[in-house]
Parts: sequence; C-alpha cells; structure tokens
Amino acid sequence: MLYDTIIIGGGPAGLSAAIHLAWHNRAALVIDRKTGPLFFTLEKLYNVPGMPATKGIQIQKQLKEQAVELGAEVVKDNVTSATGTEGNFSITCESGKVWSAKTLLLATGMARYHPTVDGDYKPCFAYAGKGNMFYCPDCEAPEIKDKDTIVIGTASANGAAGMALGLSRYTDRLRILLTSDSELSDDRREKLTAKNIQTIRGQLQALHGKKGILSELALTDGSVLQAEAFFVSSPVRGRTDLAQQLGVEMAATGNHAQPQSQRGDTNVPGVWIAGDLRPMTQQVSVAMGTGNIAAIMIDQHLRKQDIA
Repeated sequence: MLYDTIIIGGGPAGLSAAIHLAWHNRAALVIDRKTGPLFFTLEKLYNVPGMPATKGIQIQKQLKEQAVELGAEVVKDNVTSATGTEGNFSITCESGKVWSAKTLLLATGMARYHPTVDGDYKPCFAYAGKGNMFYCPDCEAPEIKDKDTIVIGTASANGAAGMALGLSRYTDRLRILLTSDSELSDDRREKLTAKNIQTIRGQLQALHGKKGILSELALTDGSVLQAEAFFVSSPVRGRTDLAQQLGVEMAATGNHAQPQSQRGDTNVPGVWIAGDLRPMTQQVSVAMGTGNIAAIMIDQHLRKQDIA
C-alpha cells in the first residue's frame, strides 16, 4: 500500500499530525517505538490547552485514541532507514517490514540525557517524569516555586548556571551540582554570587527517594545533598539519523533538523519535520502545534496534486 503520509514518531507532534490527516481522509501511518517521554510521564501537566492537570501518559493515550478513531494506523516498530523521493518514499523497520508513502513527516523527537549515577543513567528512570525531577524549564519551572532546588549539571557548567539563574525567578533557594564540566565563566560566577546560588562539585553515587519522589543525592565523596526539587541541565540533541539519511538540512548547531519555514517543510521535497526534532522548546503544546501545522501543509500539498 502507498500511504499518503508516513509519520515517524508517535509523540504529541506525530499524533496531532495523524489526527488532522486522518480527519481529512488521508491514509496516514504512524510508526513509533513507544520510547517517548510522555509514555513515562506520571506527573500532571498544567499548561496544555484544554487538558489542565492531566498526566503526560494520559495525554499520550488520548491523542492516540483520537487518531485511531479517525482512521489513522499506528504501529509499534523501530524505523532503521528512510530512502526514496517524493511520491515514493520507502521506510524499513527493525521488524523487517517495509512501508511506502507519497510524503513523510519526521517527528522523531530528541534524545534526553540523564545524569549518570555510579556510571549508569538508568537509576534516573525511577524519578524522571514521576514527581519532582524536572528537565524542561519551559514546561516545568513553576513546579519549583519557593522550593529548595538543586540543579544537576551533566555537561556545561555555564549551561547549568544559566538554568539556575533562569529558575531564580521561581525560588531563591537554589544550588548547583556540577557532575562534569566545572569551569564557570567570570560572568556566570559573579551572577551566581549575586543571587546567592552555591556551586558544588561532585559525582553521583546514588539517588534516594520513594514512589517517584527524589529526596536526596548521595555523592561519591560520602556527602549527601537533600532538596525538595531537582532540575537536570543536560545536552539537547534531536534524533536526526533518519533526517540525515534523507538529506534534510541540519540546524547550525548540528543537533536538530532545520525547517525551511515555520510550516515544517524541509529542503527535501515531500519531507516535513515537527516537534522536538526542530530547534525549539520541548513543550507538549508546541509539539502538537508544529505537528498540526505540518499536517495542514502536507494535506494542502497533496490536494494540489489531486487537483492537478
């Protein structure tokens, strides 16, 4: 079967696109690995329009149900290669299945980098998206209002300092734990001092908490840091492998794909991008919007071909 559109990635961007395309009677297939953060987000999100105080996993479920009800197909698989040109793209999956489509929408998201605990990132899974361990200031900063908060820096010290300074409008009880790079610029150091934000250097030995609520960080030097909330400062990298296979232009940083315009079209005819793959904030509502915009443009593009 030749689909009108194959959407790679079934997060809020991909599913929002599928909803619009299916509503317009387009044959839309969503291929998703089911590894996106919303599948594991048990905390409530308060700024998604029309879905106040809704758990991330519930938003994910509702979007999928709506897309399927309207006629979109959603399959679980891992896409390993994307080839072809407009009108005849070929998608190969880890399962061995091959799918074809006239157009593609890449909504492959981003790779989230967790702090390593005794060299392993998996201990963070017990707390990320569960209660008080946060990653996205645009999405979650108000959660730490007036709380004793530790920013865990996993990469650039200046990046962690920038996050802490930005969070200082929500709470004046902030500390930074630098687990990797510890070199602060003079400007950052002066601003942290002015805000009375302490900088600590150390490596994580263990995370302590229960029921998704992190309470303290045990360091390799034997010290323990307790706090009410934790924010992770880490690199942000879009999952660009498929986009690069297709020849999609990369953003200047090399960490995301580059749209030609706000519509999500790319330099490759027939290929659009949406969500966190684009160089922008990780908010759910923004991802949904970019998915919907791309779907509208894809439908209009196909409609022109129908008329022709």
